[in-house]
Amino acid sequence: MTFRTYNWRRMPLAGRVTAIVGATFLSCVLMLGIVIQDSIDGHFAEGDADELRVVSASVELALQNSLGNLHGDDFQKSLEQAVSGHHGMYYAVFDGESNMIFSTPGPQLSNLLTSIPPVKTISRDNLYLWSENGKTYRGTVVETEDKINTTIDKMTIIVAASMDFHLQFMDQFRKQLWGVLGCSSLLILLSAWFAVQVAHRPLHKISKEIGNITSEKLNLRLDPENAPADLLELVTSFNDMLARMDDVFQRLSNFSADIAHELRTPITNLSTQTQVSLSKARDSEEYQEILYSNLEEYERMTRMINDMLWLAQADNGILKPRFETLDPAIELTELFDYLGAWAEHCNINLTLEGSRPTIIGDKEMLRRALTNLLTNAIHHSTPGSSIVVRLSSDNQNIHIAVENVGDDIPAEHLPYLFERFYRADQSRQRSGNGSGAGLGLAIVNSIVDLHGGSIFARSENGKTTFEITLPISDRSLAG
Repeated sequence: MTFRTYNWRRMPLAGRVTAIVGATFLSCVLMLGIVIQDSIDGHFAEGDADELRVVSASVELALQNSLGNLHGDDFQKSLEQAVSGHHGMYYAVFDGESNMIFSTPGPQLSNLLTSIPPVKTISRDNLYLWSENGKTYRGTVVETEDKINTTIDKMTIIVAASMDFHLQFMDQFRKQLWGVLGCSSLLILLSAWFAVQVAHRPLHKISKEIGNITSEKLNLRLDPENAPADLLELVTSFNDMLARMDDVFQRLSNFSADIAHELRTPITNLSTQTQVSLSKARDSEEYQEILYSNLEEYERMTRMINDMLWLAQADNGILKPRFETLDPAIELTELFDYLGAWAEHCNINLTLEGSRPTIIGDKEMLRRALTNLLTNAIHHSTPGSSIVVRLSSDNQNIHIAVENVGDDIPAEHLPYLFERFYRADQSRQRSGNGSGAGLGLAIVNSIVDLHGGSIFARSENGKTTFEITLPISDRSLAG
C-alpha cells in the first residue's frame, strides 16, 4: 500500500479558515476549561482551609479549658462537641510523645504524623490530600506548642475534611463544562465553515462569469457594483486585464489583416508579372527587367518577415546587444549621408544640432532605431521642411530628439505609437522598414529597452518629435 503526502497548498479555503478558527477556538476553550477547573478547585481548597482553621481553633479552645485534665469525661465530651455543626470534619489530638488523646471516628489520622510536617497556621497551600478506604480526604497537622496552658508543653492536632462531595461536584461539573465547551466548539466550527461557504458565493459567481468569457467575448466585463468590497480590487484588475487583452487581440487581428494585405500585394505582383512574362516569348532584356521587379517584391517581403522575426527574438531574450563606445553625432552624420539622396528627392532637409559625449551601445541596433525614426519622419514631413535631430545631455542621460514638420498625431494615439501592430491611421498604407504593418516604431522601442533607455513622442502645432533617452555609463563620461 502506498501513501501520498497530502498537499496542504491544495486545501480548500473553507477548510483552511475552518481549521484556523477551530484550532484557535479549541486552544481558547482548553485554556478556559483549565482556568475554570483550577479556579473552582482553589475555591474549594480555600473553603476547606477556612473550615479546618475553625475546627483547629475549637479544639485548641477545648484544650485550654481542660486545665490539664486530658483524660476526664468532661474533656472528652468537650472535644466531641468542639465542632458541632461541621459535617464531614475529622480531628485527632496527640500529646508531645505522639500518644493519641482523642480522635473522631473516621480515617486513620495518626498516619499523617509521619507523612507530613506540622504547620503553625493552616492555609490552602499546606493541605495534604490522600485516599483511604475508597474515600478522599484533605487535611494537615497543626502543632500548638505552648499556646494551650502552662501545664502542657506541646500538643499536636490533626484536622481533616472529607472530599467526596467536592469530588462528586467537580466530576459532574467537569462533564458539564467540557460537554458545553465541546458542543460550542462544534457549533462554532460549523458556523465558520458555513460562513466561509456563504462568503465564497460571490467568488464562485465571479469564477463562473470568468469561465463564460472566451476570445469571442472579450468585450464582456465583470460588474463591480455587485462585487463585495474585498473582491472589488480583483474585479477591477480583471476588467483592466480584459481591456488590455481585448485591445491586444484587436490589434493582433488588425495586424494579421495588415500582414495578409502586405503579403498579398507582392505575391499578386509576382504572380501577375510571371503570367505576363509567360504569355509570349520575350528577349533577355525584358526577362531581366521582370526579374528586377520581382526582386524588389522579394526584398519587400524579406524586410517584413525579418522585422517580425527580430521582434519575436527580442521578446524571448535571444537578442543580446554587443556594447561598444559610440559617438552619436558621428553615427547620425553617416545616416544623413545614407538617407540624404532620398530626403533630397522628397525636398526634405536633414539638420543635426548639438554634440554629446560618447555612449555605450550596440552600433547596429542603434543605427536601426535611428534609421526607423528618420525614415518615419521623412515619410510624414511636409515637402520643403526640415527634419531636425537635436543632441543634448545631462549628468546621467543623453537625449536624441527627431523633429519633423507635418500633420499632428492625435493625442489619443500617442501612448500607443510604440506598441507593435498599432497604426494611428488604419486607412493609410505605409511601406518600408516594416512600418506598413506597424512594426517600425515597435522595433525602435525594443532597441531602446535593450539599452536601458526610454522613448516618448509629442505632436503639436504642426511638429512631431520622437525623443530617445539613453543612460551615459561611467565609461562614456570618462571618454
